[in-house]
This record gives sequence, C-alpha cells and structure tokens, in this order.
Amino acid sequence: MFIDKDKINLFSAPQDLSVREAMRLIEANKKGLIFVVNADDKLVGSVSDGDIRRGILNGCQLDDSLSVVMNSNPFTVSIQEQKTLDMKQITEQGIKLVPVVDAQGKIHHFLSSEPEKASPTIENPVVLMVGGRGIRLEPLTQNIPKPLLKVGNKPILQTILERLHLFGFRNVYLCTNYLSEHIEEFCGDGSSFGLNIHYFKEDKKLGTIGAVKYLEDQLKLPFLVMNGDLLTSLNYKSVLDFHIENNAKLTIGSASYEAKVPYGVLQTEGCHVTSILEKPSYSFRISGGIYALSPEVLSHIPKGNFYDITDLMDVLLREKQPVVAFPIEEYWLDIGQHQDYEKANLDYKNLFNKSNR
Repeated sequence: MFIDKDKINLFSAPQDLSVREAMRLIEANKKGLIFVVNADDKLVGSVSDGDIRRGILNGCQLDDSLSVVMNSNPFTVSIQEQKTLDMKQITEQGIKLVPVVDAQGKIHHFLSSEPEKASPTIENPVVLMVGGRGIRLEPLTQNIPKPLLKVGNKPILQTILERLHLFGFRNVYLCTNYLSEHIEEFCGDGSSFGLNIHYFKEDKKLGTIGAVKYLEDQLKLPFLVMNGDLLTSLNYKSVLDFHIENNAKLTIGSASYEAKVPYGVLQTEGCHVTSILEKPSYSFRISGGIYALSPEVLSHIPKGNFYDITDLMDVLLREKQPVVAFPIEEYWLDIGQHQDYEKANLDYKNLFNKSNR
C-alpha cells in the first residue's frame, strides 16, 4: 500500500525528539515504529517499540533523545528501486513500513506491507484473573465484583475487553470466583464485545496463577495472563510480541513505581555523616499484573493447589529459564484502593474517551 508524503509526519520524527514523545507517535500510527530525520530532513535511522523497550531496560531515560535508542541502518529503497520491491518478501521478514527516499536521502513517501485496517486477528489466548474479593474497596464491592465497578462510564472489565478486541485478540478466558454469576451475566459468550469468552470458576482460592493450570489444554500458544482490575493505555499485543521476540518462558509487564522518602536521608561512614539527601525519591520497577507465558511453563504449576505467579517466577529463575521484563511506560494504574479508584475515574476521560485509541 502506498502512503503519500502528506502523511510523512505520522511516521517520522526529528532526532532530538524525546523517547517519551516518540512512544506517543508510535502508539498513534499503529505501525510499531517511526523513522528519524535530521535537521535537513534526511533519513538517519528508525526507532521501533522494541528498540525503546530495550533501551529503557539498558538505562535509557524517557527524556533522552531518539539518537540514544535508534537503529542507524533502517531498511529503505530508492524511488527507482521501489518498482521491483517484493512486498510479499518484505512482509515475511516482518517489515511493516518501507521509506522510499529520493537522491538526497529524504523520505519521499512510504510503502506499507499491510492495508490500513483494524488490527489483524490474534489467535493467542488471554486469561483474565477476575475472581478477587476486592476487600480494600469495600463497601463498593460488597454486592458487585471489583472488575464490574464503573470507571468513567463503563465497568473496568468492559474497557479491558474492548481494548483486547481493538488490538486483535479474540480468545479470552475469565477465571472467576467472588460473585462469578455477575461477571458471566455481564460478559456472556463475549459476542457483544467481538470476543470468544470462556469461564473457569475457582471453587477455592488458587492464588494469582493457580487457576490457569485448569486451562492447560486450551493454552497451546504463548498467552497473556492479566489482572482484571488494571487501567492502562498499553497495547497488549506489544507484550506478546516482546515475549516471542526474546524467546522468553515468562515475560513480566514491569511498571515504574516511585517512592518518596518524607525525611532527610543520611549518608554515613561509621558514626560520621558524610552527606544528607533531603526527601529523596527512588524509582523501582514493579510487577504490573500483565504477563506473557509460554505453554510449557504450565507443567510447573500444581493442579488444585494455591499458587502465585511469584512462585512460578522463583522456579523459572532457579532453573535459569529466560524470564524477561517488559517495561510499561504507558499509563498504568492498579485499582486496588479507594484513592486508586478515584484517580482512575479522574484519568479515564483524557485516556479513553478520545476514540478509545
């Protein structure tokens, strides 16, 4: 498909643009990458979503320029070469967008290996853990399960399901427990969301991952496991792609968490004070309740026993299996307490009422 020069700004950015702004462009153009140009508008590189994630894990900051993470040798063709370009071969190599450059090395237009349409269907399953009691949100959850609490104008679970469909997922399994009949009544077979929804009801508490063992026969492809109380603008497909790209057994969606110490922190040598940090902030990467798993790891989960995702992490790490962290730099909020619920409702309008992108 030909993409003319009027849309070049959708897929290109100056090299002094920040990584943070680049992520927004990539999310908006739905191609997974942008091309980098210098002050003379000459093409000098490309930056994919994967390049950014790897850069963050290697210490890149969101305010750094694109030059820190860019690939300096992107695939391009000249205006003359485009006539003989085999787009089928390009597609097989996983290349979605090809810049066609003129004699000065400037982008003239783009060729796309895929038509402009909704995300292609993804067969890989998604398991949503929606059985929690939601004790910290009482009394709101006394008669309604937490995933059905309204954020904005709709239940949290509805937003998650709609965004799964938006990014191409179709096969969803809901692991229920508390007030499960409410969730089944609301979701039905999933057809109203364009999904195929199936259920597993926990008769007893099985931890954060134990119920997934009962779906083993249905989970033959790499799959996602997610908490049903998260509000995020993340493209869920990017987690699955990252998992497959890194040949991982377990991928952990890793959000950033900042803790501020409300006191002056002393640096000491013995009893001598060497310096003082006034109310410092420390940033940590935390498990964000979104995971990608390869089917073979299910053999580690005991059937019928309480088993947390952290138990699985420990086993895989002991066995030196590849466990990787996927950095979530998009909006992310775990709706666990009343203040989180209030914040989610305040944030929702700006996040998701803009065409639910």
